[in-house]
Amino acid sequence: MNGNGSIADDSMLFSRISQQGERRDKRGILDLIMDYYSHTEYQPTQEQINKDRFVFFGFIRCQPWMSIPAGILIQFCYGSVYAWSIFNGPINKAISGDDSHGNAEITFYIALGVLGITAAIFGPWIETNHPRKSGIIGLLVFYSGHLTSALAVSVRMISLLYFGYGFIAGIGLGIGYVSTIDAVSKWWPRARGTAAGIAVMGFGGGSLAFGAINRWLIDHTTLPLTFFILGSINFIVMLISIQFISPPPPGHNPDGVPIMESTEHHQHKQPAIAAIGALELEKGTQGTRPAAAIAAEQPTLHVSLGEALRSRDYWLLYVAFLANIVFSLVIISNLPRIIHNMFGMGRSVPQQPPIPAYIAVSIEGGFNMLGRVLTGMVSDLLGRKTTFMLLLTIQIIAISFVSVAIHADSFWGFLSLVWLATVCYGGGFGMIPAFLSDMFGTNNTSSCHGILLTAWSLASIVGGLVFTGILNHFLSHGSHAWEPHIYTANFMWMLVVVVVGFVCCLFVRASIRDRLFPALPNQILRLRIFGRVFRVLCLRHAPPVEVPPGRCKRHRKFMEFEYLTRAEEQKAWDEYLALRAVQHRLMKEPNDC
Repeated sequence: MNGNGSIADDSMLFSRISQQGERRDKRGILDLIMDYYSHTEYQPTQEQINKDRFVFFGFIRCQPWMSIPAGILIQFCYGSVYAWSIFNGPINKAISGDDSHGNAEITFYIALGVLGITAAIFGPWIETNHPRKSGIIGLLVFYSGHLTSALAVSVRMISLLYFGYGFIAGIGLGIGYVSTIDAVSKWWPRARGTAAGIAVMGFGGGSLAFGAINRWLIDHTTLPLTFFILGSINFIVMLISIQFISPPPPGHNPDGVPIMESTEHHQHKQPAIAAIGALELEKGTQGTRPAAAIAAEQPTLHVSLGEALRSRDYWLLYVAFLANIVFSLVIISNLPRIIHNMFGMGRSVPQQPPIPAYIAVSIEGGFNMLGRVLTGMVSDLLGRKTTFMLLLTIQIIAISFVSVAIHADSFWGFLSLVWLATVCYGGGFGMIPAFLSDMFGTNNTSSCHGILLTAWSLASIVGGLVFTGILNHFLSHGSHAWEPHIYTANFMWMLVVVVVGFVCCLFVRASIRDRLFPALPNQILRLRIFGRVFRVLCLRHAPPVEVPPGRCKRHRKFMEFEYLTRAEEQKAWDEYLALRAVQHRLMKEPNDC
C-alpha cells in the first residue's frame, strides 16, 4: 500500500513538473513574441553606414531622390495584382470550360489576404533589417508565385493556383510592399505624405498598365507562358530597382520635438518631454515660455510598438482605413462582371458597352494611382486626419449615388462614381504610412503599417465573400444577373461600413496636442473638427448657480459645448508645455531638502 502511495505521489510530482515545464515553454514563447514586437529599430554598424553611401553594387553615390523612381518601379510591378480580374474569365474557361463559371477570382482575395497577414508578421523584422535585404526576399517569393501559377494553369489545378499566386505571391507582396514604401518615406521626414504617395503611386499604376498587358499576352500566347513572362519581367525590373533602395543615415529622421515615456515615471504612464534643449524656459518680456517646443506645431510622438498597438487611436484608425478601402477593393475584382451583366452582353437586352471592361479596369488603375500621389501631397498641407475624413466623406457620397446610376442605366455615371471612390481608395494607401509615422514615430512605421494592412486582408476576404454570398443568394432565389437590386443590396452594407469608419476617424487623436492635453475634470468629449477643438462639458456636478433675490429661478444647465478658437487653444497648449517643462526640470534637479 505504501509502495502504491509512493508511486502515486511520484506520478503526481512528475505531472506537476511537466505542467510547470509547459507553462515555462508557453511563457517563453510569449516572451519571444513580445520581444520580437518590442524591438523595431534598425541599428546599422559603421561599416554598413559607409556601404549605404553608395548604391547599385557600390558604383553610384546614394542620393535621396534615387529612392523615388526605384520605389515607383518596384511598386508598379507589385501592382500587377490589381489587374487580376483580366485573368478570371480565361482561367475559368481553361479549367472549367466556361469563362463565366469558376472560382478564379478567389485567388485575388487570397493574395491580398496573405499580403496583410504577412506584413503584420514580418513588420518588425522588416523594420530592423536593411530594406534591400527584405526587398530582395520579397521579389524572389513573388517571382516563385508566378512560376507556380504557370504550372497550376498547365495542369488545370485551381487549388495549386490558390497556393501559387494566392499564398506564395501574396507573401512576396506583403514583404515587398511594406519594405519599399517605408524605406522611401524615411528619406523625406518633412514631406512624408508626398514621398509615400509618389512611391505607392506605382502600385496603383500597375493595374493601369497590366490591364492592357495581360490582355495582349493572353490573346497572343498561352496562359502558362503569360504568367512566366509577367513574372520574369517583374523580377528583372525589381532586381535592378532594389539596388537603388537604401536607408537614410542615422539622425536623418528627427522631425519636431520627440515625446517619450519617462523611465522614472514609467509606472505612472506620465509622458515627459525629452528634448531638454527644446524645453528650456525662455525668460523675457513675454514671461515664461517653452520656446522651441511651442514653435513646433506638429512634434513627432515616439512611443514603443506595444504602446502604439494598445492605443485606442491606432484601432480607430484601423477601422477607418478598412472602411476607406472595402468598396473599391470589392469593385476592383468584380468590375468586369458588373459591366458585363449591367451594361454589356449579359443584360436582358444584350449590347456592347461603350468601352471594353479591360479598358475600364486600366482607367480605374489610373485613378487609383492619381489618388495615391495627390492625397499624399494634400495631407502634407491640410493634415492627415482632415484629409482622411475628406476621403471618407467623398466615398459616402459616391456609394450613395452609385445605385442610382445603375437603376438609371447610366454607364458613364456608374463608372464616374466608381472612379471617384477609387481615388479615395488609393489616397488612403498613399497617406497612411505618413499618418502612422506622425502618430507613433518613424521607428514603428513598418510594424504599425504591417499590422494595419491586415485590414486590407479583412476587407478583401470578408468583403469579397459577403459580396459573392449576397450575389449568389439572389441568383439562387430566381433573380437574374442583370437586375440592379442584387448589386444595390451590396452597396448598402458597404455604405454602412464607410459611415462607421467616418465616425471612428472623427475620434482619432492624430496630433500631439490631442493626445497629451489633460482632460478637464468635467469633460466628457473632445474632438478636433476642421482644425479646431470641440469639447463637451458635463455640469451635473458643478456648484449650484445662486439666484439673486427677486429674480426668477433659472433651469440649471447640465451640458456645455465649447468650440475653441485657435488663440484659445494655443494659450492652453503653451500653459501645458510650460507646466511639463517645470515638472521635467524638477525631476532632473537633485532634491536639496
